[in-house]
Amino acid sequence: MKRIEVLKGEYYDSVTLMLVAKELKKIEGVGDAALNMATEANISIMRAAGFEVENDFLSPDDLLIGIDFKGEGIEKLFEAARSYLARPPWRKEERDAEYSPVTLSGALTVLPKSNLALISLPGRYAAAEAMKALKRGLNVMLYSDNVSIEEEIELKQFAEKNDLIVMGPDCGTAVINGKGLGFSNVCPTGSIGIVGASGTGLQEVIVQLSRRKLGVKHAIGTGGRDVRSSVGGISFLRAIKELSEDSEISIIAAVGKPPAPEIRKKILESLKESGKQSVICFMGDASRKDEESLFYTTQLEECAVVVAALNVGGDATLAREKLRAEYAKVSGKSSTGELSGRYLRGLFTGGTLCYEAQYIAKSYINPIYGNAPLRKDLKLENSLKPVGHSFIDYGEDEFTQGRLHPMMDPSFRAEQLKKQSEDSSVAVILFDVVLGYGSAENPSSDLVEAIRSVKREIKPVYVAYVCGTDRDPQDIEKQRSLLESVGVIVCESNARAAILAANILSRKER
Repeated sequence: MKRIEVLKGEYYDSVTLMLVAKELKKIEGVGDAALNMATEANISIMRAAGFEVENDFLSPDDLLIGIDFKGEGIEKLFEAARSYLARPPWRKEERDAEYSPVTLSGALTVLPKSNLALISLPGRYAAAEAMKALKRGLNVMLYSDNVSIEEEIELKQFAEKNDLIVMGPDCGTAVINGKGLGFSNVCPTGSIGIVGASGTGLQEVIVQLSRRKLGVKHAIGTGGRDVRSSVGGISFLRAIKELSEDSEISIIAAVGKPPAPEIRKKILESLKESGKQSVICFMGDASRKDEESLFYTTQLEECAVVVAALNVGGDATLAREKLRAEYAKVSGKSSTGELSGRYLRGLFTGGTLCYEAQYIAKSYINPIYGNAPLRKDLKLENSLKPVGHSFIDYGEDEFTQGRLHPMMDPSFRAEQLKKQSEDSSVAVILFDVVLGYGSAENPSSDLVEAIRSVKREIKPVYVAYVCGTDRDPQDIEKQRSLLESVGVIVCESNARAAILAANILSRKER
């Protein structure tokens, strides 16, 4: 029996909702439990899960509790849900003596010398708090999404006039003085500085550098919209200036999707003026010849490889050629003997990883649809019902309004992985697992359980990439072993995983 209860005008944060759902799922007989704020996207998701939701009188400030229970007494479960919301059982473990300020002023009372505020609030409240922080002389990392572009421009123009920077909105990753903020991997501190209009793009470059024994001092995120014409690259250019003036930074890497042409021109001029060797990685960009101090790449691992070569005075061209030779070996790694189905489905938690994988895969298979496709005409009508070759970014706004990001709560992506695995037209499933601070404690676990539960005679071929280091708290070897225990092929970079997955299908078609 699936039932819905609506709590009108009751707002709860995404972490609380996830934890209450987990508590309910522990109860015998509960097949499913979902708590979501009643946004349009969440209503669609709950309907797709089989819950009957009438949205005539709902608003995003209303809470939906959905429970699937076999047996009598479902009312008691809703009572339990309300009780958990009012008195969360996990809070017994919190230390009463620890003081946690609830306002910016309170925090500055405790830490008066602070120079940066990390703001993570629902988007409609975030811009106002960010402006408060700027007016107190603080740089801002704006983790929140769903902030309007008008608000973003106002915040960044104010910051620039006052010699500050706004990282974001929708800035999930940063490293400042070797310390990670938001989603961040545990990596060594070193002489590399990165500026990126992408979250998991930054993480992938940092991880690949770490695997080559290189550390990062600063990795400054800007939010993806910063390099659009409307915003003007305000934060990107400010970040380059800061990295240029830091004597401990030897090489600058600039990472993101291709910026607007006039912004690209300003970025390249700014990097040239920095006087430091710079590696540019605008994914999907046309290949360009290196210049005296500028080195051009189009993939994230390639960016790290070139940085590593320059760091020891090596030849960037030779480094690229060696990498391409390694990619050629990856292409022939798996046979297609047990393939059933025709299509590749990419199921990602990292937006930039999803973008890079599409960009690579389109050289082998076409067309590729998605909720964030490379071409607007390939956008899916319904992200919950992919068609043909499709890549889905579950970190897009449509999936994170009133819900936790899938890197924090893997359960929803795992449900979709099971659903796609049971689609007889699907031959290969490609996915990412992102480790580090901010990510789930054991992100592979839900995915492995989903794969084990698939009811299909010949399952799809699974190809994955684990973005993490051996110092991340989730234990990268444990995560790899878990995935490999159910037959997943785990690759050493996002690019290699995309090449392998697309090649498996490409070889079958030939």
